Amino acid sequence: MRFLCWLGTACLILLVAASDAAAAAKPVAGPNRRTVPRRAATILDNKTHIDANNIDMIVTNHGSFAEELTSQAAGFFYPKGSTKTAVFAAGPWIGAKVNGQVRVAVGEYSQEYVPGPMLNGTFQTDSPRFKNYKIVRGDKTSADYLNWPVDQGAPVDSTGAPALVGDMMIWSVYNDADPDVHSNLAGSTEPLGVEIQQTTFAFNRSGALGNIIFVRYKLFNKGGNTLDSMYVSAWSDPDLGGFTDDLVGCDTTRSLGFCYNATNADQQYGGTPPAVGYDFFRGPIVPSGTPGVFDTLGMTSFNKYINGTDPRGADQTYNYMQGLNANGTPVHLFNDTTQAITRFQVPGDPVAGTGWLDSSPADRRLQLSTGPFTMAPGDSQEVTIAIIVGQGNDRLSSITDLKEKDKQAQIVFDLNFDIPAPPPNPTVYVQDLDRSVRLIWDQTPVGTHSANVFLKQDYVFEGFRVWQLPSSGGFREAKVLATYDVSGDGYAALYSDLFNSQVGAVERLEVIKGTDEGLRFQLDISSDGFHGGRLINNKPYYFAVTSFALDTMNVAPYFVGVNQVGTLTDVLESGFNVVTATPRGSNAVYTVTGRQIGTEVVGATLQVSQVGAVSDSLYHVVLLPSGNWAIISVASGDTLFTGPGNPSTGGFDSPVVRGFITTVNPAPTNPSMIDQLEGGTGLLGAADSLNMAGGAQVDSSGTILLKNYIVPYDILNFNFADAVQHDYLLRLLPTASEPAWAYAGGDTSKQATFNVPWEVYDLGQCSYEDPSDDAKMSIMVRDRDASGTFTFGDAVYIRRIPFASVAWGTPGIKSTDYNPANDDQTLGRFTLYKAAGGTGRHEEDPRGSEPVLRALPVRADPVRPRHEVHQHSSVP
Repeated sequence: MRFLCWLGTACLILLVAASDAAAAAKPVAGPNRRTVPRRAATILDNKTHIDANNIDMIVTNHGSFAEELTSQAAGFFYPKGSTKTAVFAAGPWIGAKVNGQVRVAVGEYSQEYVPGPMLNGTFQTDSPRFKNYKIVRGDKTSADYLNWPVDQGAPVDSTGAPALVGDMMIWSVYNDADPDVHSNLAGSTEPLGVEIQQTTFAFNRSGALGNIIFVRYKLFNKGGNTLDSMYVSAWSDPDLGGFTDDLVGCDTTRSLGFCYNATNADQQYGGTPPAVGYDFFRGPIVPSGTPGVFDTLGMTSFNKYINGTDPRGADQTYNYMQGLNANGTPVHLFNDTTQAITRFQVPGDPVAGTGWLDSSPADRRLQLSTGPFTMAPGDSQEVTIAIIVGQGNDRLSSITDLKEKDKQAQIVFDLNFDIPAPPPNPTVYVQDLDRSVRLIWDQTPVGTHSANVFLKQDYVFEGFRVWQLPSSGGFREAKVLATYDVSGDGYAALYSDLFNSQVGAVERLEVIKGTDEGLRFQLDISSDGFHGGRLINNKPYYFAVTSFALDTMNVAPYFVGVNQVGTLTDVLESGFNVVTATPRGSNAVYTVTGRQIGTEVVGATLQVSQVGAVSDSLYHVVLLPSGNWAIISVASGDTLFTGPGNPSTGGFDSPVVRGFITTVNPAPTNPSMIDQLEGGTGLLGAADSLNMAGGAQVDSSGTILLKNYIVPYDILNFNFADAVQHDYLLRLLPTASEPAWAYAGGDTSKQATFNVPWEVYDLGQCSYEDPSDDAKMSIMVRDRDASGTFTFGDAVYIRRIPFASVAWGTPGIKSTDYNPANDDQTLGRFTLYKAAGGTGRHEEDPRGSEPVLRALPVRADPVRPRHEVHQHSSVP
């Protein structure tokens, strides 16, 4: 079996004008506008769209694309979201000779293909599985992904998973083996027996690739006949806006054919009409005549005709493929029989005004062909085309832009599409408020990068840009409202050397006006970026948030004179995913119903990102031993997000997880709770305010009042900044029998000369229930009144020196014997005062056990979740 590889690319450039006129079906004037339905509507898929970037194009599962076949209307919309159309119809045509007789298969207004692969040399009975399969990067749960038709020939990667190219891809298979559908007036022959596996894909990004759709064909000769003198054509009816003012041309050096407007006054695009082109990147690989050496064909002919002069019969179609006139006579330059014969009609340069140029604008057809080559039974070919949309400021600069984008598309093709990708789009949520809106986006792109070693490029995420658009498809007129970039990396204003189609040359332009001041994930918008003034209630507005990355392997400072004004690099930016926001007079309420289930005072603020965005589920928001916090799905046990505790700053730095926003309040350094325990056996019961029934209480001044049930004490001046996120247990003793270090003002001896009615234990983290890591610590008393004994008002310090390590009975022992650095080495401190009405003496608990106190600094608690989020409630 021989395998021949044929690849090609088609290019389209489109210019957006101010008008957004509706695209209606073109009058049925040509002889081929006859449809012959042969399959049920559930089998013929005429409605699938590929819309990953700025183009929205219909793709069928039987050869045609860019046409809405059901209503016979144009199906190539640019910009996406508008009703402006750049192409009316397109599809693959193939022709060859079988035993000397011409056979063709036409993908035009009526198709000579049927869905599905061939079997045993012919077509198969209709099946719902012979459909378009559409997959999108990042979504591995769709029905099409999970039911990928490998048995039909759909491509897979080394793991057996769908081999996605680009960010969105549509795959289908069809063939011309059913003789009943060979009824187009341009064909109507016996079948060739060719199966075509078609992959349509696009990249979601800005720049040239944001205006390109690729189509790759794999052709298989499964009919049993040798196909001799075979040609493959990229055919199109390129109604460029209005269809009566089209001209066409070709560039033989680029294998490029194109359509452009005759004037700068198009029916749909107004004064800035586009240019539309098709380019074979690479034609069939054919034997060169030297064994083992092959040649690669490019575009071998280009022809044109107008509505009403469509080919009638297979012989005329095959003549066009060969670069002849419809009647089989040769084409002469300038249609002058005294000039040289050519296979390329109108190959001049419209921009320069040189060479043979098209005239008399009308409803044009164009056809690029490559061949001849031979396909024996079992042979295969591969064909890749790319549909590209570019933009100039008039009809001729659009041609210049077309050729520049064609060059970029060729580079992408030559790299087998293995190119760095921009960071992914964030998911954007909308809150509609009174005369304002709030955009909130997630952190999906943060920290991503994409590299290509061959190109020596590494694009690292740098920031976000927030845009307002005049309409859902108004990409060209979009305005930047805000730019947020990574702080501290030295990158702010970013410049690139770019081709400017308006002037026809490369210019150094500022592409990102950054600030190097940090990322944000929320923006409140109250003024109209286009018309000024406050937003108007009940009026739709259009916004987008893009993410951008810079090539960190190719950066250089950019100076103007002696001043550095920015960084010269290359930037990749994600495409527009437009969201609609409509301010409303009655503010929507965005709440998450939750409850606090721990006793820590530090909490989390929960907010719904968008009405309907939160599913009814259960989540835990917890603090971790590291000081970070996490969101955990109770149902799956999965950790959905982990991040540092952040200040409550309006949620600007908070992530969106499963549709809700969590803001963790800053942690204070004083203890989060004082528990009074009964004989060390358990909690006596704490109210929400941390008041303890019969235990520690908080009075109106914020003083924590500790009671031992008979004699009250006040405890002030808590500071556990150095408490290393541990719990500490303070146990009252019946008498002042605990040895401690004495510390008087200015005295650094810290001798073991005091006895106090306390003992202190370091319990570790979240570990009152786990005594295995408990350690008794030593105490130091600051003798404020120089009485030589512990009295109320003295400060009590918890030392880092373990109690058991000190030889307390040694006369004159000093803390410097254990702490040569002679610093305080404290974990925390507090001060005891006699409370109002107190006796100033400690008395034994009449219940027979001494009060036990536990001080918990604000710290992580993996055992005790902070909040539960268990359902969503939104009231507009």
